[in-house]
Amino acid sequence: MASDTPVSRGIMTFYPTIEEFKNFSRYIAYIESQGAHKAGLAKIVPPKNWKPRRSYDDIDDLLIPAPIQQVVTGQSGLFTQYNIQKKAMTVKEFRKTANSDKFCSPRYDDFEELERKYWKNLTFNPPIYGADVNGTLYDPDVKEWNVGHLNTILDTVEHDSGITIEGVNTPYLYFGMWKTTFAWHTEDMDLYSINYLHFGEPKSWYCVPPEHGKRLERLAKGFFPGSSQNCEAFLRHKMTLISPSILKKYGIPFEKITQEAGEFMITFPYGYHAGFNHGFNCAESTNFATRRWIDYGKQAILCSCRKDMVKISMEVFVRKFQPERYELWLAGKDNAPIDHSKPTPEAAEFLGGEEGKSGAQELCFENRSSEGQKKSLAKQRIGTKRHRVCLDLPEEVLPKSETNDEEAEYGKKSRLNTYTEQCREYPELKDEDDLLPLTGSTSLKMLPGSRSTASRDAGLSAENPSSACTQSFPKRHLSIASVPAVHSYAARSALCKPQQPSTEKPREDLNESDIKPDVRPNTPQPNTKLEIEGEKENKSMKRKLQPLSKLPRLHPLLRESSSDDEIQEPEAEPEETDPWARLLAPMWQSKPRNFRVEKDFNFRMGQQPPYCAVCALFHTYTESDIISLSQSSSAAEEGDKRRSKPLIPEMCFTSSSEGHLSTPNVEEDGTSQLVSCSVCSVRVHTSCYGVSQDTNLDEWRCSRCEANAITQDCCLCSLRGGALQKANNDKWVHVLCAVAVLEARFVNIAERSPVDLSSIPLQRFKLKCQFCRKWVKKSTGCCVQCSHGRCSTSFHPSCAQAAGVQMHPDDWPFVVYFTCWRHKGGIQIEQRNKASMRELEKGQKVICKHRNGRYYHCEVFELTQATFYEVVFDDGSFSDNLFPEDIVNRDCRQLGPPSKGDIVQVLWTDGLIYGAKFVSEHIIPMYQVEFEDESQLTVKREDVYSLDEELPKRVKARLSVASDMRFKGVFVEKEVKQDSKRQRVINSRYRGDYIEPVMYRAIME
Repeated sequence: MASDTPVSRGIMTFYPTIEEFKNFSRYIAYIESQGAHKAGLAKIVPPKNWKPRRSYDDIDDLLIPAPIQQVVTGQSGLFTQYNIQKKAMTVKEFRKTANSDKFCSPRYDDFEELERKYWKNLTFNPPIYGADVNGTLYDPDVKEWNVGHLNTILDTVEHDSGITIEGVNTPYLYFGMWKTTFAWHTEDMDLYSINYLHFGEPKSWYCVPPEHGKRLERLAKGFFPGSSQNCEAFLRHKMTLISPSILKKYGIPFEKITQEAGEFMITFPYGYHAGFNHGFNCAESTNFATRRWIDYGKQAILCSCRKDMVKISMEVFVRKFQPERYELWLAGKDNAPIDHSKPTPEAAEFLGGEEGKSGAQELCFENRSSEGQKKSLAKQRIGTKRHRVCLDLPEEVLPKSETNDEEAEYGKKSRLNTYTEQCREYPELKDEDDLLPLTGSTSLKMLPGSRSTASRDAGLSAENPSSACTQSFPKRHLSIASVPAVHSYAARSALCKPQQPSTEKPREDLNESDIKPDVRPNTPQPNTKLEIEGEKENKSMKRKLQPLSKLPRLHPLLRESSSDDEIQEPEAEPEETDPWARLLAPMWQSKPRNFRVEKDFNFRMGQQPPYCAVCALFHTYTESDIISLSQSSSAAEEGDKRRSKPLIPEMCFTSSSEGHLSTPNVEEDGTSQLVSCSVCSVRVHTSCYGVSQDTNLDEWRCSRCEANAITQDCCLCSLRGGALQKANNDKWVHVLCAVAVLEARFVNIAERSPVDLSSIPLQRFKLKCQFCRKWVKKSTGCCVQCSHGRCSTSFHPSCAQAAGVQMHPDDWPFVVYFTCWRHKGGIQIEQRNKASMRELEKGQKVICKHRNGRYYHCEVFELTQATFYEVVFDDGSFSDNLFPEDIVNRDCRQLGPPSKGDIVQVLWTDGLIYGAKFVSEHIIPMYQVEFEDESQLTVKREDVYSLDEELPKRVKARLSVASDMRFKGVFVEKEVKQDSKRQRVINSRYRGDYIEPVMYRAIME
């Protein structure tokens, strides 16, 4: 029998006998008694004589209804996978395609070489995956381990409620080819899964132990902040790929194994896994459950961005298997943390010492040892729909067809085989909140991970011998919307001269009391350099002055430099009608400098959300916000705020996967301290500006004021004010602008300075800002462009932020996603729903869409309410606008709505009846409006616009005014002549050529 105190670790491989193979659920309980579930993945090798199907020669005509082409975009070990649905094909056609010269497997000596080729060529030649094919290849008479009939407690759903969820409690087939991939994910509702490889080439698996799943989620959120903000459970979308090299770098324990044909793989609850196929093969998979899974299912949270995910009601499981906790669960108080190391209750017989009952001592298994594990509390999990979603491919994502040599090779000592290997090279982090790149030696001094390239690093100081060993990383690239030709000055970079104190003289309008000169000595240090000491957890970071490469003499930033004396006012300034332009009127760099105005502007901005001059990048100001800003006095109610949550993800400060994802200035609740400069009053988060933890914040000064360079402005935009950091050639740049411009690089990520601008392509400086060109005579700085497709709209980041352009964090390898006013429609509607949807009153004048498709003024005639039901159909789809009479198996008008989770029969618009599960009842206010033509409509609130609302452009374009008919007497004639023709009138142009009919007849006669 197995040991009572199992100590096995890693992915375990089991070899059951024919007798042991007969009872599936019992054998799953046994492998958990041996600790197989701790790795999140296990392999089962069935008895030699066992076959699920006699022959596979007769499946050529099996149809794959929706093959998907997997287009992968990304770099440096971080990728996003898009699924493009292709036309249906048979298995014979799929096999021919998979074995063709274009899609066949490359030559390789061992699995290690094939693994390197996979990650090296992942983004090229997108393969086709025959995934999610409903059906089974098992012969009907096969009883053992039949994927379609496992008879676990998950079948309770089908037996008790009659619900069938395709791919969850029914089997799915997967036809793979070389490089087809399943991205990092856990199963729906964190269920178990079983995967049997019927035939073909092997399949490689990666897995992260369940107790470390939280760390993987946190790492993914750091690299993909855009997806994370849209949906907390974005890994459920099965679109995110993270290479083992990245996992090793950040100390995420993972294991890998290869599945051969004829072998089973078992995934366990909350076990993140990913993998790829070595060539043409066929696998069959489904989900199952044990009693241990119930606690995972109870804590499942719905995906926030989709409604058609898999959701299983846990009521039947708790009531049947945990009756003592049923009432507590109904009250919402059954939320005890999950112990991932605890085996399922069914394993009690193997852990209780009852040896000999089933001959368990003959059960053979093989495993490899691994590092010690630490128990951690599991985060509540989120379940989403199992089916893959085929998306519209973004224009930036184009299939590539050549080999990419940029991907660094990794794991040369690792080998994929039928045995397992666990990542043991890196010790566990003491603090899971700090995801730091791990180095092989603590004594090695390295330059920090940053937005860098090999060419740029070549221009940095070479006096540090360790800098020659520093690994260089590929930088982020421009999207297609950007100008493709990129020129870098990095090759001509040289060391900067030592920093000299500013010699510019303040203008007369600067108050001496507003400026505190730096009385400390400014002694240049020509041989200083930036180093990171590899101490405990790499948290100790000591900085000296980092030399920056000088910009070329003819660089646009140097040509644009001008003093205040050279600034000339335009002869006739355009009228500033936009509220945001009026607010910024005194802040244009083309205007005479007034430090008091700049200080007051910084102070007012610091009193309004988000309270930080850097976080303002991702905060869109509405027109009312701008008006309140312009009218606010020097004393604001909200100015006493000491802490708030930063809006800038840490990944936005780096363009390398080597980035420092630790945020030492952010507390556990996600907030960071706010600090204001004692000179210029700019307000920032300590985490956003890189303020050291040991800094005295009472008389804190920003970098510009500390350097006594208050006359310096941002060289990348046209505005004064804000939080600035030093850049090349003694220039200064807004931290906001440096984050938004893709090619700008923070040399010291922890301190957010200095900023290297040498790799910004010249084409950016040629773009014109659509906002400030009306008020600024000379174009300055560089612009960014709208991220939608090939939109060429360009603007300065600071101007766009003030003008209300939507900006939010983007996924790796990009930083910011810009949405110009042309593509703002969907967001405008969402904002209106939240801010402008006030209740209407009877008799109120409104604007509504008429039956003719145009919008007219009308009057609210009557206020009513309508009841709609929301249901989830058996196939996973949903509807939230059913009428009560659409439920045919219940008289909802008399009896009221069904209970949540009840099975109902729905009469659909096609006249057919479908099975569904009742979700909820929605009572929505309805408005009956009357137009000027006395016609009436009953509409929802979102279809009506009040007169004081700002109308969207699509509504303005179709807005009409009803008026009296132009010719009132046209249809009021008393007598209508019957059988009479309207007299034809001769066109005056051809009157001379007209021949009277009488003359015509005479001529013809």
